[in-house]
Parts: sequence; structure tokens; C-alpha cells
Amino acid sequence: MTAQESELLQNLRNEMAEIKMLLAQVVENAGSDGNKSSLPPSDKEYLTVDEAAAYIGAKRSYIYRLTHEKRVSFTKPGGNRVLIKRSDLQAWLETNRVKSQDEIHQDVAAYITGSRRGRRASKGVAC
Repeated sequence: MTAQESELLQNLRNEMAEIKMLLAQVVENAGSDGNKSSLPPSDKEYLTVDEAAAYIGAKRSYIYRLTHEKRVSFTKPGGNRVLIKRSDLQAWLETNRVKSQDEIHQDVAAYITGSRRGRRASKGVAC
């Protein structure tokens, strides 16, 4: 092995050690930031604020804001802990859904087809 190859190999080892240290820091910070990143069990009907945040990929503060503004229904058993029904959270997500181009075209086609039928029916009734 030449001196140049040895130097290159040593540089690679140093870079690998640095990558390992950075990765260890990322893993450590991910576990200690207070946010639970794991999704709640799918059979759980009521979600905590942390679980609701993980479910929609938001921060806890955003979930609290949604409940404070009464944009999402919630319950407070015992007066302290906020619980959100999974179906209510899912319904809120669906109300903010943006349709794709294909869905818009299908809606337009259905509307045009329906309005033509409606005119024919109304002409027959008026006669």
C-alpha cells in the first residue's frame, strides 16, 4: 500500500468516525425532544395531544391551538387532559382536503351531465 493510499484510508476512517458521532447525536436528540414520533395504535379511539400531533405530523402546540380555537372537537375528562377522538381528527383533516385535477374534472363532468338532464326534465314538466 502506498503512502497516498494509506492517507486516503485514514481520511475515510476519520470521516466515518465523525459520521458515527453525528448520527449518535441525532438519535439522542430525537429521543429527548419531548415529542413522541411514534404513531398511536390504530385501535385506539381517543388520542392524547402527543398522539394526535404524531398522527397528523404536527407539533403539540398546533393541536392545542386547534382545540383552543374549537376547530377540532375534544373532551377533557377530569378537566385536565385533552383527548381527541380519532374520527373527529380525521374529519377535520378531510375538511381541509384539496382535490386533484382528475377529481375536479370528474366533478365538472358530473355537473354538466346532471345539469343537462335537469333541463330536459324541467322542459317536460313545463309543457
